[in-house]
Amino acid sequence: MPTPIGPGETPTMTKVLLQNETIPANGEKRLFPGLDVKKYDRLHIHVGRDAKSVAGLSIRVLFGTPIQGLHCGALLADSTVWFEETVSERAFEWTATAGKTGFIVSVPVVAPVLYDVILRNTGAQPLDTVYVTLMAQEI
Repeated sequence: MPTPIGPGETPTMTKVLLQNETIPANGEKRLFPGLDVKKYDRLHIHVGRDAKSVAGLSIRVLFGTPIQGLHCGALLADSTVWFEETVSERAFEWTATAGKTGFIVSVPVVAPVLYDVILRNTGAQPLDTVYVTLMAQEI
């Protein structure tokens, strides 16, 4: 993790979660990063291909709170409700449309662990050269 360079700058995290992978037609790829993210306010997940469309590629972000004795080791959450602003649920899932070369999903950190990032190809063709990076900055 980089250290601060100047006054007021905070450490950042940048990780490559997936590099040059193929998501099969009507298939999915689970990344299971299991990263401690409690010191961050938001995570920015950049999904793209090598100058190609990502149409039909869906991303789902799951957070977790570690608890001993649970089947997966954590209580999982892939959506949240913001009572301060609205009473509607916000799902941490997004799907690209035709003609888009990539997208960034920016989600608030709602639990201490980034448990899983699920990529689902809803199209009839495989998506090759898929990359996923994670970026965050300390609060």
